[in-house]
Amino acid sequence: MIQRIQSVFLVMIIAIVAVLCSIKVLHFVTVETNIKTTEYVLNLFYFNKLENGVLIESHLQIGLILIASIVIGLSLYTLFSYTNRVKQMKFTLINMLALVSLLATFFTKAYLYAPNFSGEKLMTSSIIGIALILFVLYLNIRVFYLIKKDEALVKSADRLR
Repeated sequence: MIQRIQSVFLVMIIAIVAVLCSIKVLHFVTVETNIKTTEYVLNLFYFNKLENGVLIESHLQIGLILIASIVIGLSLYTLFSYTNRVKQMKFTLINMLALVSLLATFFTKAYLYAPNFSGEKLMTSSIIGIALILFVLYLNIRVFYLIKKDEALVKSADRLR
């Protein structure tokens, strides 16, 4: 049913992925012997490289935009297919696959674009962005188990009739 808690979780997944498109998910700075400071900023839409505050390089992340759109679309479809819980569970698993591929693609892009990518140089906003991605994965797993629980409850009620 659309008023269940898994519907709230699906809406939260959509909102968080939309927020990840606009905030700095990965942001780190390297300083080279007081000559130049290089900043790397990556979110789901773009990658920017700044040297001493001047934009040097910018790339549109079409692959990440596509995967994020798929995640949002699958979440919406799962949300509105509440009449068929088996189909909801299947699409929640497909959404999990899309989320894992989003995470893998995101860190692959970070590793490819930033030469000295390491966790030590991450800014606080990066830790929040990575935590949001992991929280979306958790929400999707939670949605699956809640839908599965509802399906088991309905099947057990049908047996009693």
